[in-house]
Amino acid sequence: MNDLSHNNRGKSPSLIQMTPLLLAILIIGGCATITGHDPDTTLHTAQNHDFVAADTGQWPASSWWQDLHDPQLDTLIQQALKDSPDIAVAEARVRQAAAAARGVSAETGAKIDANASVSRTRYSANSFYPPPIGGSTRDDGELSLSFSYDFDFWGRNRKALAAALGRDAASRAEAAGAAASLSTAVASSYYQWQVLNQRILVQERIARSQAHLLEIETKRMSAGLSSGSDVAPLRANAAQPVQTIVQLKSERDQVLAQLKSLVASTDFPALHPAPLPVIKDSLPSNLPLDLVARRADITAARDRVQASVSDVDSAKAAFYPDINLSASVGLSSLAMGRLFDADSKQAGVTPAIHLPIFDAGRLRAGLESRRADVDLAIAQYSQSIQNAINDINHAALQTQGAEDEAEPLARQIQARQHDIDNTRQQLKAGLADGRALSSRELQKALLDDQEVARQGRALQAHIDLIKALGGGYHNDAATTAQRHPNMTTGILTH
Repeated sequence: MNDLSHNNRGKSPSLIQMTPLLLAILIIGGCATITGHDPDTTLHTAQNHDFVAADTGQWPASSWWQDLHDPQLDTLIQQALKDSPDIAVAEARVRQAAAAARGVSAETGAKIDANASVSRTRYSANSFYPPPIGGSTRDDGELSLSFSYDFDFWGRNRKALAAALGRDAASRAEAAGAAASLSTAVASSYYQWQVLNQRILVQERIARSQAHLLEIETKRMSAGLSSGSDVAPLRANAAQPVQTIVQLKSERDQVLAQLKSLVASTDFPALHPAPLPVIKDSLPSNLPLDLVARRADITAARDRVQASVSDVDSAKAAFYPDINLSASVGLSSLAMGRLFDADSKQAGVTPAIHLPIFDAGRLRAGLESRRADVDLAIAQYSQSIQNAINDINHAALQTQGAEDEAEPLARQIQARQHDIDNTRQQLKAGLADGRALSSRELQKALLDDQEVARQGRALQAHIDLIKALGGGYHNDAATTAQRHPNMTTGILTH
């Protein structure tokens, strides 16, 4: 017994004993070499000093247009969000991304397939099969159940799924951004149309005042009370608002056509002039820390960065061996009548390992392409941040300018109205004539036109600022933090 043990110890290990060692050598040697280095992926966020000074306030809401209390605008935006081709395209892209994510998810984990087939075959008498099979016609049948599982030790499939889910989230944010952009565009065009209506009414008042002054001067000339030297300038003045009205009506028609195109509805409602809303909100003080992150384009860009990083990780995992297991069990018979006999059973187990020994060139090229995608996604994210800063600052300055202009213009209008009231009293007392009243009404109408234009600029700046702050888009902060745990500080660790 001792001799036997001694003899066994002196022999070389068997092939079965060497199998784990050989397998380890194959796995290590089968790994393709990864070149290059992946630095930490850093996303820069906006800072307080990037923005103009702001007061306090909390907005925009997801249905911000309802705060303007205009039923016509509510109807237009609802129809636009329902019927617009832009929204349909965005929703189709969301469905595409979701389907792609489901397809990647289906590739992970275990797979079980059931197969059944029946065939009627004439076997050649001069081929592989000898009689009685050769020369006969038979009904073949097969039933099988197959199983396969990719162990995904290196996380290639998991990272591919994470990338697909990131692109799905990005497409949803982009769809929300398209809806926000559409709603702000509809509101902008609608209020342009309303402003033009009011300016046309004011220009008609100006035209009446100019025509009245021309009429008075013409009568004075006919009565010999004037030399008539002022008639030609007054006639030119009377023609000017008429020309302005023509231009404003043409612009109003163009804006209405643009509005109809945005709404894209076959049931476009009849619009009526309405008073312009008074804007009372001011800029939120927490602008750079909270509201900028609500922009859908920034959220989408951040999701695409994460998806690109996951693509890199998946491409790196492809450099390592792929190990999977497949098995099948079933019934197979050359005669349908014997398909369910015990002798028709068949089964098999196939472990497999894929070693990327001679595939390193293609894998490295794919990895470098994914790394370039990360650089592109980061650049696009930075561009989104810069665009947000520019858009917000521009709209904020326009808003502040319109607000600053309101008070001095209101004082002028109030003074002109007081002057008109005094002139009317003087006219009743015989201390003034119609020319003085028409001149003062003309000056007041010119100021009213400026005020309508100022209100239009304030409304446009308000809508632009809502759009710059995301148009009411609210991302789920918890979901975002879960997807990007290191992004709250602007840094995505890779």
